[in-house]
Amino acid sequence: MLKTVWDGTEVTTLKLARGTVNAASPARSSSTPGSWSSIEVATLNRSPDTQTSIPGLQVLQNVGILELLEQDDRPTFIVDALNPVNSTPTGPFSILYANPALHVSDSIRQLVYGDFQDNQDGKTEFLNFRTWVKSGGNATDGLDAFLPSYHYGGVNWTCSTLRNRFRFVSANTSAASITHTSSEPLLEREASFESRSRGLTPIVQPQTPSDVIIPDGDYFGEVVEMGADGQVQPGVDNDVGDPTVIHQTNDFMPEALISLPQPSFDWTRIPLTPDLPDHIHFARTRDWASTPLGPIEEWSPELRTISNMVMGSPHPVALYWGREFTVIYNEAYVAMAGRKHPKLMGSRYQDAWAEVWHEMQSTFESAWESGQATMKNDDRFIVRRDGYDEEAFFSWSIVPLVGEDGTVVGLYNPAFENTRRKMAERMMLTLREVGEKTALARDIKSFWRQVNKGLEFNEADVPFNLVYSVMEEQESDICSMHSGSWMNPPQLNLEASLGVPLGHPCLVEFLDLKTSTEGFAPYMRESMSNHGRPVTLSAEQGTLPEDLMNGFHWRGGGEPCRSIVIFPVHPTTGSESVVGFIVMGVNPRRPYDEDYQLFINLLSRQLATSLASVVLFEDEIRRGQRAAQMAMRDRQELTEQLHIRTREVEESELKFTRMAEFAPVGMFIADQQGHITYSNDMWWDLSRHNRSESVNNWMQSVKDEDRPALEAVWRRLVYEKVAITHEFRFKCSRHEGGIIIDTWVLMSAYPEKNSEGGIKGIFGCITNISQQKFAEQIQTQRREEAVELKRQQENFIDITSHEMRNPLSAILQCADEIAGTLTTYNFPKDNSEKSENLKLALAGCLEAANTISLCASHQKRIVDDILTLSKLDSQLLLVTPVDVQPLAVVQRVLKMFEGELNTNGIEMKFQVKNRYIDMGVDWVKLDPSRLLQVLINLMTNAIKFTQSHPKRSIVVTLDASTDISEMTEPGVTYFQSDRSDQNDLTDQRDWGAGAKINLHFSVQDTGRGLDEHERKLLFQRFSQATPRTHVQYGGSGLGLFISRILTELQGGQIGVNSQKGVGSTFSFYIKSRKTNAPSTENKALPSAPPLTRAPGSSTTIETRQPKASGREILSHSVKTSAPQPRYSDDGRRLFDVLIVEDNLVNQKVLQRSLRNVGNHTKVANHGGEALEVLKGSRYWQGNETSGDDISIILMDLEMPVMDGMTCARKIRELERDGTIVSHIPIIAVTAYARPEQIENAKAAGVDDVISKPFRIPELIPRIEQLVETNAHCAETTEA
Repeated sequence: MLKTVWDGTEVTTLKLARGTVNAASPARSSSTPGSWSSIEVATLNRSPDTQTSIPGLQVLQNVGILELLEQDDRPTFIVDALNPVNSTPTGPFSILYANPALHVSDSIRQLVYGDFQDNQDGKTEFLNFRTWVKSGGNATDGLDAFLPSYHYGGVNWTCSTLRNRFRFVSANTSAASITHTSSEPLLEREASFESRSRGLTPIVQPQTPSDVIIPDGDYFGEVVEMGADGQVQPGVDNDVGDPTVIHQTNDFMPEALISLPQPSFDWTRIPLTPDLPDHIHFARTRDWASTPLGPIEEWSPELRTISNMVMGSPHPVALYWGREFTVIYNEAYVAMAGRKHPKLMGSRYQDAWAEVWHEMQSTFESAWESGQATMKNDDRFIVRRDGYDEEAFFSWSIVPLVGEDGTVVGLYNPAFENTRRKMAERMMLTLREVGEKTALARDIKSFWRQVNKGLEFNEADVPFNLVYSVMEEQESDICSMHSGSWMNPPQLNLEASLGVPLGHPCLVEFLDLKTSTEGFAPYMRESMSNHGRPVTLSAEQGTLPEDLMNGFHWRGGGEPCRSIVIFPVHPTTGSESVVGFIVMGVNPRRPYDEDYQLFINLLSRQLATSLASVVLFEDEIRRGQRAAQMAMRDRQELTEQLHIRTREVEESELKFTRMAEFAPVGMFIADQQGHITYSNDMWWDLSRHNRSESVNNWMQSVKDEDRPALEAVWRRLVYEKVAITHEFRFKCSRHEGGIIIDTWVLMSAYPEKNSEGGIKGIFGCITNISQQKFAEQIQTQRREEAVELKRQQENFIDITSHEMRNPLSAILQCADEIAGTLTTYNFPKDNSEKSENLKLALAGCLEAANTISLCASHQKRIVDDILTLSKLDSQLLLVTPVDVQPLAVVQRVLKMFEGELNTNGIEMKFQVKNRYIDMGVDWVKLDPSRLLQVLINLMTNAIKFTQSHPKRSIVVTLDASTDISEMTEPGVTYFQSDRSDQNDLTDQRDWGAGAKINLHFSVQDTGRGLDEHERKLLFQRFSQATPRTHVQYGGSGLGLFISRILTELQGGQIGVNSQKGVGSTFSFYIKSRKTNAPSTENKALPSAPPLTRAPGSSTTIETRQPKASGREILSHSVKTSAPQPRYSDDGRRLFDVLIVEDNLVNQKVLQRSLRNVGNHTKVANHGGEALEVLKGSRYWQGNETSGDDISIILMDLEMPVMDGMTCARKIRELERDGTIVSHIPIIAVTAYARPEQIENAKAAGVDDVISKPFRIPELIPRIEQLVETNAHCAETTEA
């Protein structure tokens, strides 16, 4: 049998189409090695005078050598001595030309080819003949030579050489005298070489070259097949009975040599003949001129080569040529194409396979653009090749084909269809699933339900099904395996179904096949009348009623079935009785073919076999029951005798059992191996262990993380025989008020020992301690929440303290500066000097005043946020609508921030969407104070995050809508409200009866932007984008949270659209109603001017460019004064101070204050810049004499990039390793004032700490004291 399997291997062969072509035709490249045009025709006389002096000689010069050889009756061939193939010592000749006399002489051709197979003598003779031909050009004078004749194969040969290159070899015999032999080899293996050359037996009438018919103008002719290396391929026969076609011309063409027809397998060149294969004939007759490929005569060599490879492939292959992906495919591909053939040939792939183009487009584009080859196995497609959507599986490859120029010219697509195998696998899996499910059945009733579960596995091939069983006769003892037959039509009961909804006419619970016509009953009777053959209903054949299955819930792809099959389930006895019926839908994407019929047949047999097992099991149970009844009667007698004796024991056990059952703890008893033999109901209730499983698997019901410790304790109990007490959790849990409570128990167990010290038994109990554990958990959670709340409060206090102290420091110092400037100002005598000093003083006072205003505004906003938060927590914040213009509210906010915008050099633009104007929005009902607060918070953030960027721009936009769905702002994600009150507040009486509208506001900035993680943290209480946001930009983390609450109070939402490094857009909307303009005395804000609509989508209301600040005026009018001396006029010590401060306001104020009292200053924005400044100071190793002088460092602690503590630690490390040559005094300047924070700063290496706010008179003494102390320590160290 195994040999039969091996011998049955399928082999597919494909024979190439064969014809004749003319190698000198235009289709043959003139540059091809061995081309006829590579030979120059020799002239009769090389002297021009002789050529013109002799009459008729000019005509004779036009006669070509090949024309002469074609008329020569001697078999002649030409070889090129420069061809490397002819220079090798072995192998056949690479023949450049063979005349007709050689073509008609089979015996001579065999001698020329030298194909002697195993005949060693013949091979030796051929090699000598080859050496003789090769030596024809070895004349030392370089002239053409004529060799002596050579005897080979019974024939005398002559050889002449022209131009020291071309060998003309002729057999000195006439073609007419050479008999024509059969296609068998001339030389037999058993005969000697000479005997075979002389023993030629004539079979047919010989031909001479004059007998060869030479028609004119035939492009395709039969030629000697040339290999890739230029060799003549042995074994190629010419049919001498057919005329050899030779291209002939009447004109003399000295520069072109005419070739003979040669055999060819190139289907693009061979002529159309009736004996061509059908597919090749079809491909040749295709109108290629109407395709992107153009006429077949104009195809490129690349296309011809690849198309021949495609046609020559025995497996399905398609070629997609050019950017249009024009299709060329072989005969094996036709079966895969289906009805798409023959239209598919020459079509565009995306047109012919439109249903799969969306899946293949990316693969095609990758192959074409990037040269990527792709292979997939068992790829599933839904194709439409036979008039319907068909499910098919293919293993395919897409290989890019590279042309001569290095670009992709086409795609090569070998493909194999695996549909039949994949469908068989799926059906076999279905049969296996049905077998596994039915194996679980223990009675016939459950068997049919298990059948339905098994069929449910394959929803694609079982779109719906109905399972009917034959009802058993109540009074009959006949097994259900024999209860239904054609002579006695059974009654059927519906057991299960798939895909048929309840109440459908086809879902009939009871069928009497004797009389019933409901559902599929007629087709079941038809199946029984045909000896149980399946009945197939097909829409194609018209046997499937159209409305029979309307309303089915089709499984799989959701398409209705085109065929259904009804088949009975027979018993294994082979009788015609039935035990059930299956009505099954056929996959609408597959035909009901032999494979499907085999699946139905195998399913029917499997169901019969499985049902037989169930019936046998039931019969065995019945026999066991009868035996049990007989044993029962015997046992009753014994039971009566034992009853009296066991009653006392039962009463004793009953007492213990009652005690155990009513006990509030779970009790258990185990044997010496630790196996539980008894457990009360409370034990089962606590453990929730499955009673159907073994009780000794009870540890599987314990939580996985608690099980290892429990197992270790239990091993101690069993092996070490010691009492144990252990807490653990069971997997079961319960819900109380939405809270999940684990089941915690306390287990106590002790071993009962026998007289030998071994374990006799184990007694134990488990006590429910879940409530105690839950209370501990709640207590721990509350403790953690209290700690977290305290941490948040301390963090909030720190942030608030920092934010309030920072502006206060600047306010106090600016106030001192203003007072000091005005007090110490003396008018010089020189008017010009007086004017310049006056400008300087006014500019300083102006900038100081602006700084005081900004700091005061900042503190006011912090205080406002805290007050608003307090009102929100107390639920005292209400929305009070008044008549107001939204435009006026926005303009008021922008006016409030005009000073900050100018100070920070920020461009501001205010625009109104034209939809707002088109809706006629002017006066509305809203709470302007709440709207102002949201806009102020958003503008504050926009300025804060924009002021430090090169591009500083803020755009405020006002819009309106009647429905929130009209807004299509791309990328804006609104924060989901968690408010329980979702009623429309504009329905209240205070809002009036105007039209409801939504007012939309957005503030767009060009700041740092946010990533996805940072956006999730927004709008939360005490939350900022990152922990460093407060350090770099300030703020309490309340602004956006308050804005969200205020927006939701007004019936709206707030959201953000932000991109890291680009900027952010904060958008929100509130609900409102239109109203009429109020009287002048009732207006809450000044009226806004009327709007004029501009073209486009929005109208710009105003654009503000930043004005020059007082510091810029000062920088343009006053040059920096020269450094002051080390001591002032009144003898005060002056210092060189390095200020490390990231807050530009504080940095400017502190620098100006120190300079006003005569000190020199340097500034750094963070710790990293401070280290760079130190590298150029005298403290840095190598710069002791030439470096800049720094007396002390004033360092802020909270800074971006590198904070103050990190910088101080780094400086002290550099001092210890000698990079910094001496100790540098450092005073920490911070708004944090708690003692632990000051201690942490000194531990980091800071010498002293001064808390904000402070004044310059307080700072200077500390600087003097610290510098003097440091100098004294340095002198002591040197001494």
